[in-house]
Order: sequence, then structure tokens, then C-alpha cells
Amino acid sequence: MSTLQRMLELLLRPAAAWERIAAAPEGVDALLRRVILPYALPAPIATGIGMTVFDARWDPLHGYLVAPDRIFATAATTYFTIVASILVLAAIFVRVAPAFGKSASYQAALNVAAFGALPVLVAGATMLLPVMAIIGLLALCHTLFLYWMGARHVLGVAAGDLSEFVGISLLLLSAISVIAGAAAGSIGLI
Repeated sequence: MSTLQRMLELLLRPAAAWERIAAAPEGVDALLRRVILPYALPAPIATGIGMTVFDARWDPLHGYLVAPDRIFATAATTYFTIVASILVLAAIFVRVAPAFGKSASYQAALNVAAFGALPVLVAGATMLLPVMAIIGLLALCHTLFLYWMGARHVLGVAAGDLSEFVGISLLLLSAISVIAGAAAGSIGLI
């Protein structure tokens, strides 16, 4: 099944889609090549174009929001951050699962992290204009729902523990992101 077909199925019939994913999970290399790396591209490309076209005026008081010579670096950082976040979230799913009485393989967890993130990744293409962030918020709601469903069908988390599992996992991802961002900023990487 192609990634686009899988995405439509996740949108229209998420329970059936997760059952298919659980029955035949994609390998790590296939997920990287066919899902994570290509679908992480729209957000940084759209953001870079948006910064180049719509943030091109110089404001004497504030300057540029992002300096023109930093736009490519910002887009590249966004791309690598998206990819790293999906990979780290899968690792978090694996580490948190035993607290809920389950054992998860990294492959299964990466399937949940990658396919669950598809709505947000695709919505990244709308980031030409900052006002389009509302589409990203709607996609985030669907992504949270897909993580909830994926944890149930693929990782086998009990129905009563799903919200807790997803919440704790995303809280840990947020904490790791803040710490990594602070560390990268303190040594001048970003």
C-alpha cells in the first residue's frame, strides 16, 4: 500500500489502517525512505519560501524576523528537527511502554510515530503564511488522535491508559526538545 493510500485510510478509517499497520509494520529503512524523510520536507520548504517572500521587508525598528542569510539554515534545522523528533518519539514510546505493562519494539513504535505524524507533516506545506498555522493546529489534533489509536492497535496499550501513554510520551518529547534546543543554542548551533 502506498503512503498516500495509507494516509487517506488513516484519515477516513483510522482503526482499519492501524490494524493493517500492526499486521504488517513497515521496516525502519522503508519508513525513513518512504514516509519520514520525504514528508518532513514540505514544512521547511514552505517556511523557507514564506520567509524569503513574505518576510523580505526590512523593519528599521526590528530588522528581519529571520536574517536573509539565515533562511536556508533555519529551513535545514527545521527539517532535521522534524526527522529527529519522530525518531526520538519512537524511542520514547519504547521506553514508556513497560510502565503500562507492554513491550514495544522500535519498529512498531516508529510506525506509530511516523504514520501518526503524517497530518502535521502534510500541513507543514501550508506554512507559506504564518496565518496558516491554524491548519497546523487542526492537523495536530488529528495527529494526537492517530497516536492514541496507534498506541492501542499497534503497541497494545490498554484502552484506559491511552491518553496517559500519549500524554507522557509527548511531554517527554517536549522536555527533550527544550533541553536539546537550549544546548544547541548555548554552543551556537542555532
